[in-house]
Amino acid sequence: MFNFFKNKKTTEKIPPKHLVKDIKVLNYSQGGGSITKNIFKKTRNELNTADEDIGETKDLLMARSSHLYMNNAIGAAAIKKIRTNVIGRGLKVKPTIANEILNLSQNEVDRIHKEISILWDMFVDECDIENFSNFYQIQSLVLINQLVYGETFVLLPLKKRVGQLFDLKIKLIDSTRCQNPSGAGENIKNGVEVSSDGEIIAYHFTKSNTSSETVRVEAFGKKSGRKNVLCVMEKERIGQRRGVPLLAPVIELLYQLSEYTSTEITSASVAALFSVFITNESEDTFTPEGADPLTNIEKEEEQDKDYVVKMGNGTISELPPGKNITIASPNRNGAGFEEFTKTLLRQLGAALEIPYEVLFTHFTASYSASRAALLEVWKMYLMRRTWLVSDFCKPIYEEFLDEIVSKGILKLSGYENPLYRKCYQKAEWYGPVQGQLNPVQEVNASVTKVKAGISTIERETRELNGGDFEANNTQRHIESKKRGELKNESSI
Repeated sequence: MFNFFKNKKTTEKIPPKHLVKDIKVLNYSQGGGSITKNIFKKTRNELNTADEDIGETKDLLMARSSHLYMNNAIGAAAIKKIRTNVIGRGLKVKPTIANEILNLSQNEVDRIHKEISILWDMFVDECDIENFSNFYQIQSLVLINQLVYGETFVLLPLKKRVGQLFDLKIKLIDSTRCQNPSGAGENIKNGVEVSSDGEIIAYHFTKSNTSSETVRVEAFGKKSGRKNVLCVMEKERIGQRRGVPLLAPVIELLYQLSEYTSTEITSASVAALFSVFITNESEDTFTPEGADPLTNIEKEEEQDKDYVVKMGNGTISELPPGKNITIASPNRNGAGFEEFTKTLLRQLGAALEIPYEVLFTHFTASYSASRAALLEVWKMYLMRRTWLVSDFCKPIYEEFLDEIVSKGILKLSGYENPLYRKCYQKAEWYGPVQGQLNPVQEVNASVTKVKAGISTIERETRELNGGDFEANNTQRHIESKKRGELKNESSI
């Protein structure tokens, strides 16, 4: 790494003299490492830290990303498409305690799983500090804010409410409230305080959306080690403290597309108007201000009615002497608009990891091409779902188990042991499943995978339709029993 220094006599940036010889002999100096090619004269040659690149433009990126989400159809479509496929109606939990270490009987394992599931369904409706949304609606809000602003901050306060069973609550903090306090030191950047090891130890939030006074919130409890703040974000730089909005790499492209589209719409509207211009060949036929230009101004000719011109279907009129009509016909060819925008949108889709066909739900290609697009985007959906579970769902589920055990609502033997505690907290999360272009082929493929031993009925049930194998099995047993009873009754 080296920095370019400015020559005192010129503004041209040049490398240190002792590095020039070394640069010339490198292969990269003939390509991307060149300092002489014209194409690189407008490029930046400085390296910045994550705090400099992200932090110093954070507020600007959030403002523009928010504007695009609220006012740009493509920006809103990209974010909502991700939200709907990653979360949909909500990510559901399935307890899967690690019995290989706990060594419990299968009946005991089944009992624990059922009791946790029942209690979790109760917690889902009581978890919002604002007492407005359930856990699945909060998931959607968390992901949308993370995509629009770069991150979502979550606090986990304890608050008792009359008639509610659980004290654990979820409180979301707007990203704009994470700000540096007055007189912040070097260890505090963009509202995030770190230790000498780079560990995040505290966040600084303003007291309200309109206040500039900040409050320091420790990331972890000093005695309990409990997580006080969850930060849901996608980290892409070493030392990164704040997230980057999803639309950040394509903000300029989206604004340009909006302007281009508006221009084309205006042009099409103008072209649809029927405009007529009347030209005068002599001053004698000039129309006074406020008079009708298609009516002759001389009294005898007005009475004569010969030169009154009317616009209408199939109307043929004679103009007064010296006057001529010119019809305005804008010659604007918009034939290339669709193809040009498609090219730009494909680039946009590549940056957002959403193929053009998926972003616009426009499957006009072959079955193989459409399925390839769905498979490609599904990788991104699963990746973001995994991250959301890790950063948001899993920590809250663990706090939920801690509360119900500490209150004696659920008895879990050896839960105070850190190893056993981790075993009890094991769970799987599942949500919307991948769309099916050909359900028969998809089901046959699942059956083949189960028979070959490379998958299970439980996994295929979740991935095909988001169902629960145990619930299906229980219901099938009930239905089979009823069908048998009906068969016996019909034979009597």
